[in-house]
Amino acid sequence: DGRLTFFPGNQTVDLPSINFMKRHGTVFLNAYTNSPICCPSRAAMWSGLFTHLTESWNNFKGLDPDYVTWMDLMEKHGYHAQKFGKLDFTSGHHSVSNRVEAWTRDVNFLLRQEGRPMVKLTGDRKQFRVMETDWQNTDKAVNWIKEEAVNFTQPFILYLGLNLPHPYPSPYAGENFGSSTFLTSPYWLEKVNYEAIKIPKWSSLSEMHPVDYYSSYTKNCTGEFTKEEVRNIRAFYYAMCAETDAMLGEIISALRDTGLLGKTIIIFTADHGELAMEHRQFYKMSMYEGSSHVPLLVMGPGVRQQQQIPDVVSLVDIYPTML
Repeated sequence: DGRLTFFPGNQTVDLPSINFMKRHGTVFLNAYTNSPICCPSRAAMWSGLFTHLTESWNNFKGLDPDYVTWMDLMEKHGYHAQKFGKLDFTSGHHSVSNRVEAWTRDVNFLLRQEGRPMVKLTGDRKQFRVMETDWQNTDKAVNWIKEEAVNFTQPFILYLGLNLPHPYPSPYAGENFGSSTFLTSPYWLEKVNYEAIKIPKWSSLSEMHPVDYYSSYTKNCTGEFTKEEVRNIRAFYYAMCAETDAMLGEIISALRDTGLLGKTIIIFTADHGELAMEHRQFYKMSMYEGSSHVPLLVMGPGVRQQQQIPDVVSLVDIYPTML
């Protein structure tokens, strides 16, 4: 959720690496995804084309595998290019029920696509690494910077795609029920300011717009939730953001340790946000702020420090910016 990168959203959780980027670079206050779902969003970001041009409407279809991305062009023009982690711009994954539901929206029945959102605490106050796959990819990126990039005479472009702070798959709900578990450790939860967490106001089910009701129903959010449940889901999500921030910190530290930080441009952004129980929904697939407003921070040579830009920008702007 891009609102966590500036006031007052940033009061809810400690994000030291993002704050470092704000001090030494520029934060975009109104950056939006072009489609708040993984594959269509990434298709727009990698191609510089709006969704009606990529025709990537859902996670089954992204860009053609041979589409020329901005990274392809940079590599063609002499950059050393490397990618680690989640890409998801050619295709993603959805369960069978998700796929059926996508084509039955005018039929008079609904299918729940997700498990009921829940929180899960793991480990203890010392457990730093929760999302192990993301940490492994961060390690690969750090090692690449320290062992390879530092020796290049040509410029380099490195992409690191993280899964966090995406909710985790929920085994209790079965294969067809997506990712509805907000998982973290006490180490990260302690970074969250519970007093600053706002509990969103909900309309009654009878007053909801049919599209909102549809979204709440398919996301398994039409049941009863206590304020404590809602607050915990939001807190665990913020804790997952804190763990993500630490991975960004590892990259910044690796660049500093190798003497590359002063001559490297860093861009931090996301494919979509997280509703975290706003509008009686969690997850994404919505043009509401929580889901569509993404972080966008840039730092490096030629980028003004401590600058806040209110202009509306989106992920398609990354393509011409990189070139």
